[in-house]
Amino acid sequence: MTDIPPEYWRAFGLLAFAMNRFIVDHVIRSARLFDNDTEALILFGMLAHLNVVDLMPPGSSPSTALDRRGRIPDPQPKLRPVRIRDLAQITGRPRETVRRKLEQMRAAGRVHHLPNGWIYNASSVDAVMQSLTVDSVRRFLQTADIMQTVLKDATVALREDAAVPAGPTRRKVKS
Repeated sequence: MTDIPPEYWRAFGLLAFAMNRFIVDHVIRSARLFDNDTEALILFGMLAHLNVVDLMPPGSSPSTALDRRGRIPDPQPKLRPVRIRDLAQITGRPRETVRRKLEQMRAAGRVHHLPNGWIYNASSVDAVMQSLTVDSVRRFLQTADIMQTVLKDATVALREDAAVPAGPTRRKVKS
């Protein structure tokens, strides 16, 4: 952790607060779409991510997989199924818990079970979920702006600290 710039350490508390406030707010708002079942929310998000990850390999531009509207054209047949054991390993949740949550989401129409694994149901990403995502992106960018400002302020403060010459130190003398 020695390669962390000093301005990050100077602003650590404020950066952590801003980031954590965003994350907690996002999880709470998102969990409402899953009847406050955060475990199901995390599994759904992980499943959806793993279903599409091979469409956008690291270093590639999202535009190679997305249409002009920013969507995967006819996504359902392009999704890569994920096995329960893989989800359990990645999330650290017991297989039985993962299976039970996927079955609950299947009953709710959020996911599909195929012979070779599970995929999210692209049509279950409705207007409410899309609206939440749009608002979350807006809030994320606002949080990023706050964090950039905090870092700039910390950089200025460090420069000011470095510019102030160290004066003589006074020691208390016991009388």
